[in-house]
Amino acid sequence: MKTFTSILWLAAFVTGLPLTGTTEEILRVGIIGLDTSHVIAFTKEMNNKEASGYLARCRVVAAYPKGSPDIESSVKRVPMYTRQMKEMGVEIVDSIDTLLSHVDAILLETNDGRPHLKQAIPCFKAGKPVFIDKPIAGSLADAAAIFAAAKKYNTPTFSSSSLRYGKTSQAARNGALGKVTRCQTHSPATLEKTHPDLFWYGIHGVESLFTVLGPGCISVRRTTTGDGKIEVVGRWKNGVTGIFREGRGYGGMAEGTQRNGNVGSYDGYKPLVVEIAKFFCTKKVPVSAEETLEIYAFMEAADESKRQQGAEVTLASVLAKAGVEKTR
Repeated sequence: MKTFTSILWLAAFVTGLPLTGTTEEILRVGIIGLDTSHVIAFTKEMNNKEASGYLARCRVVAAYPKGSPDIESSVKRVPMYTRQMKEMGVEIVDSIDTLLSHVDAILLETNDGRPHLKQAIPCFKAGKPVFIDKPIAGSLADAAAIFAAAKKYNTPTFSSSSLRYGKTSQAARNGALGKVTRCQTHSPATLEKTHPDLFWYGIHGVESLFTVLGPGCISVRRTTTGDGKIEVVGRWKNGVTGIFREGRGYGGMAEGTQRNGNVGSYDGYKPLVVEIAKFFCTKKVPVSAEETLEIYAFMEAADESKRQQGAEVTLASVLAKAGVEKTR
C-alpha cells in the first residue's frame, strides 16, 4: 500500500493533477484541430490543478493541430493556438494515428465540420470515445454517417453546443416552467459559405431551443425579421411552436403552463466540459444521436425553406434525402 501511495504521489507531481477526491485512473485526452478558442478553454478546465470530480480524472496531453486550408479564420488561428497549447505542456503530434496511440479519449475540435467524418472514423475504430464540437458535420448526411460509424464500431460519441448547458434552458427542460407551450431563442448566426447557414453559429440558439423543447419537430418555415435577420419557426408534433431568431447575444423566452421564463443563457464552457469529462469516464452519452440529428435536420430544413422562398419544409423530407428515417 505504501508503494502504491508513493506511485500516486509521483504521478500527481509529474502531471500536476490533484490527488484529492479520487484515486481512479487519469484519462489521457487528445485534441484534433487547433483552430478554435474552445481548445484553450477546454484544456484549461481539464488541466486545472483545482479540478474536482470527473474533471480531475481527465487531462489533455496531446493534440494534432491541422485545421482547414480554405477557411481563413482556421488558417490564421492554428499557429497561435498551437503555440498556446505547447505553453500549457500539451504535446503536438503529426497525425491522428500518432495521437490515438497517446490518448484514451478524443476532443474533435476542428472548427470546420466537413472533415469530421473522416477524422472521427479512425477514432471510432480505435475504440476511443469522441466528443465532436459544433458543427458536428458539414451536412446532415455526414452527421448521420458519423453516428452510423460510431454504431458500427461500438464507440460512444456525442456533440453539443455549450448553450445546451445554460442554467435557464436546463431548468426549463426539467420542468421549472411547467409544460412549455411556446419557446423563442436567439443567438448570433454568423455565416460560413462552406456550411448550411445555421450550422456555423446559429447552432447555439437552435441547440438552446431543442434543449428546452426536446425532439419532436415536424416542420419549419424560414423567413426574415423586419430588420432582415434570420427567423425560423418550427412546428412540434405536440402543438408547441419553437422559434429561432438571429440576434445579438444569447437568450430567449419560454411560455409554460406554470409560468413564463427566460431561457437560452450562456454560462461559460465549464458546464459542457464537465459533461464531456463525465462522458469520457462513464462512456454514457448525454445527448442522443436522434436528438442531435433532429437539430441538424431543423437547420438543414431551414435552408431548404429559404430556397423555396419561405415554404414549410418537413424534417422528414430532409432526413430522407440524407438517408435517415425519422423515428419520432
